[in-house]
Amino acid sequence: MRTDVLILADGIVAKHLIDRITRNYVSQNHYHIVYMDESIKPQEHNDNFSFYRFDPTSFVKLSKLFLHRYKEVVIVLGNKVDTIASFENVRKLDPSVTIVVLDRWDLEIEDGNFIALNANEILANRVIDHLPNVPVIAQNVGLGLGEIMEVLVPFGSSYVYRHVGSIEQRNWKIAAIYRNNRLILPSPDTMIWPNDLLLLIGEPTVLREVFRSIKREVGQFPLPFGVDCYLFIDMAALQAHEVRHLVLTAIYLHQKINDKRLLIRVINPNDIALLDFIKSYDSDDIEVMIEYRDDKGMDVMRMDLERGRVGLCIVHNRCFRSKSLRETLYTFGIPIFSAANSNVAKLSSEGLIIAPERNYEKISSVVFDVAVQLGLSLKLFEYDEVDKEVLEHFQNLSNIFSKELQILKTKSNPIRHIAENEKDILLVFPFSQKVLKANPLNIFVTDPEALFFKLSQFHQIFIPIS
Repeated sequence: MRTDVLILADGIVAKHLIDRITRNYVSQNHYHIVYMDESIKPQEHNDNFSFYRFDPTSFVKLSKLFLHRYKEVVIVLGNKVDTIASFENVRKLDPSVTIVVLDRWDLEIEDGNFIALNANEILANRVIDHLPNVPVIAQNVGLGLGEIMEVLVPFGSSYVYRHVGSIEQRNWKIAAIYRNNRLILPSPDTMIWPNDLLLLIGEPTVLREVFRSIKREVGQFPLPFGVDCYLFIDMAALQAHEVRHLVLTAIYLHQKINDKRLLIRVINPNDIALLDFIKSYDSDDIEVMIEYRDDKGMDVMRMDLERGRVGLCIVHNRCFRSKSLRETLYTFGIPIFSAANSNVAKLSSEGLIIAPERNYEKISSVVFDVAVQLGLSLKLFEYDEVDKEVLEHFQNLSNIFSKELQILKTKSNPIRHIAENEKDILLVFPFSQKVLKANPLNIFVTDPEALFFKLSQFHQIFIPIS
């Protein structure tokens, strides 16, 4: 079925419009083009085009073309007066036809079947599309509200060398990848490379966060989990020297990583001198909060985490052995730093036990971020035969971030190897259900996460896997 479209054309924009239509968009439309400048008419065109040379503001001449029933009338003229006059003429000739106008003058036209294409907005949007760190949003596809977005993956992004299936996509999807001028429809096994252009579809508010996450390079932790560090101190469960050590550990981490504030929550206060020591650190970026009610520890922690923007929670490793504490922290999906009694400032390396059938890509960016900010080398302890792609993934990231990486295949159980051979190491564990359900009395467990308590002489960090 033929669709008739009337175009009133004048000026350089109109010339480019007609050229593009004749080259690419003939399809089943029949274009009736009114022009005055002979240069607008293309040298070659097919039978889908009819050209009429006269002044588009002439009501009498224009009326002769309205023997046809037009689906749409497009007005692209270089003069404001001519544009308004042409619009009024078309509306007199057809009260219901849709009229599309290229508007360079912020025209104030009230009409139910009128579409204004603001030329200044269009140009501004195209310029913005080419600015760094600004998302490219589809303007003329879908709703045009930001539900379709293009994002260029920078070289240092936490998304590089990750498989699409390892990225949690809730209320959004990676619909396509453009790489080397080639379209890729991704499967879960498709790996993202630096400089890939990702086509994302999802809720606009979600996509804005995803955009920031993709563009965020290493050195931003505790983002994306939050912006503050939170130290939880139960004075009834710890000795005085352990509390002092825990406070100094938290302050060291606060100084080294890219957080905004350190929140210190104290429960069960029982030592005035110790409280004075803690409160002496209260400042613009360190807030000390003391809870004097008894037996309200978990409730207080929940309230703090619910209303705050905590991205890292710091606890003593003896407290982390409490299953109720682990259960509370697990529900909030934030990393946990479980502090040992050793000097955190002496840390020289970060270690991760790589076991079979684990999705380490979900935590790899955080692993490298922590290593970069704390100035640590990285060691991978290979447990049994692991997927070579996992090791390659970490090797690729180590090259990107210029971070020393050692892959150690231990002859004995890696838990025993680390306990006997390592020192000044920060151990990383996925904060999984195995950590949550770990029981020191279960002697038959072999999963490294379930045996974290056997390495309590080391500082440990637990990273959520979802």
